[in-house]
Amino acid sequence: MTIENHFIFRPATKKELPRIAELKVAMFRDVGASNLLSEDAFDIIVEDYRKRYDRDEAIHFVAVCDLTIIATAGAFLKSALPYRYFQTPFYGFIGDVYTEPTYRRQGLANRLSEMAVDWLKSREVAMIKLLTSAEGRSIYEKLGFESSNEMVLLCE
Repeated sequence: MTIENHFIFRPATKKELPRIAELKVAMFRDVGASNLLSEDAFDIIVEDYRKRYDRDEAIHFVAVCDLTIIATAGAFLKSALPYRYFQTPFYGFIGDVYTEPTYRRQGLANRLSEMAVDWLKSREVAMIKLLTSAEGRSIYEKLGFESSNEMVLLCE
């Protein structure tokens, strides 16, 4: 039996953004980074995503089981320095890839990430970026992602 027989895969609606925000906050909690979020992070996320949806700069793909969203992957069009000076002045970003713990290891994140990549490619991005955990790295390597030359300095 395939995962399609158990789950419905589809784009999220704007009305579902509060659930997307819940999953995003859960993702921060699961990786031990919820302390980074502001007290009103949930409200900020919902409002920011509504604006991005209105500008057609973002979409989330969801897996639904028994009428509940249990997994998500977001695709975002971003324009930041120095990319906004390039011939294609924006790039794709995949984020909010999260599956409720009970439903993990069933290929949901992989399927939703593929949908996000396809959406970004349909927007003619020249590059797709993401941040990943060690746990998620194999998903993205299978999709053709490679480690890049970007570095980060955490100033705490």
